[in-house]
Amino acid sequence: MPDDEIANRVINVLSWDSVVPSNAVQVTVRDGLVTLTGKVNWQYQKSSAERDVRKLSGVRGVINNIEIEPHAKAENVRGKIEAALKRHAEVEARDIRVTVRDDSEVLLEGKVRSWDEKVAIENAAWSAPGVKNVKDRLTIGS
Repeated sequence: MPDDEIANRVINVLSWDSVVPSNAVQVTVRDGLVTLTGKVNWQYQKSSAERDVRKLSGVRGVINNIEIEPHAKAENVRGKIEAALKRHAEVEARDIRVTVRDDSEVLLEGKVRSWDEKVAIENAAWSAPGVKNVKDRLTIGS
């Protein structure tokens, strides 16, 4: 399938995704390899765009260079993550340390009781506004 046809299909599928903001993502295709660029506000928007594209026929691979624009200060991000942890009854929040660097990178440290708890904490971190990266250094144990 020609690259220009793949590019048109990618643009079309992204336009139908209500999660991805209109005109936020630019597309280039070379030999079936799709490169996504642009800026969005949330990690889930970046992930959704990539998921949409990966399943299209003719796409041999996806390079996701979409950036997440931080729009919150470190102390606000940390506070939102800690509040989310406290709302989850299954998470023992007092054993978790949350550090935010450069207003957009979250470092999670501490001990959790289960894999599910670890995933819940990481999801809480990703859901905070402006988070670009989460480093999970949580250990599982009692």
